[in-house]
Amino acid sequence: MEVLKDRYTITELSQSLSVTDHTLRYYEKEFNMYVPKDKRGRRYYTPDLANIMYQIKNMRDEGLEIKAIKKILKPEIEMISQQFEEKETNSLSLIDEKNNALEIQKFFQDFGEKLVNSFSTTVTSAKEDITTEIYKTKLELGACMENNMRKFECKMEKHFQNVDKSLAMWREKNSGSFLKKLTRKVLKKV
Repeated sequence: MEVLKDRYTITELSQSLSVTDHTLRYYEKEFNMYVPKDKRGRRYYTPDLANIMYQIKNMRDEGLEIKAIKKILKPEIEMISQQFEEKETNSLSLIDEKNNALEIQKFFQDFGEKLVNSFSTTVTSAKEDITTEIYKTKLELGACMENNMRKFECKMEKHFQNVDKSLAMWREKNSGSFLKKLTRKVLKKV
């Protein structure tokens, strides 16, 4: 196909190839071709894409099936599609860099505020949890101390009762003998 223009609209290319617009869209879909669009969203065909469409039409006219044409043109179609995607990505990234500067700044401001709020909420929640745990532990320790004091008091009471019994028994046993010893000492001196 003789290249006359830098870009072809779908109507221009379909007329040039003597096929319908629908046929071109069908080829795009079947051959998984990336066809760029202008600012208004209309597809346009570069000379490379127009040449591919021309080759597809000629092969179809010669009787080749779509499957065979795909195998023949696959490397060429992939290369052209990749070039367009890279160009579009590069141009979009430049536009995005300019347009996204404010969005990025806004994002980080929002993120900072959310982070502060989240951190504040987390700290408050942790403080409440710690306070609750300390209070529970205090109550448990108090109950434990009180229980241990009761046990200690019971043991001491039993101990003093045993001491009192032992003293009483000793007194009984030694009460007569002490007087006897004292009288013997007094009598010895006299």
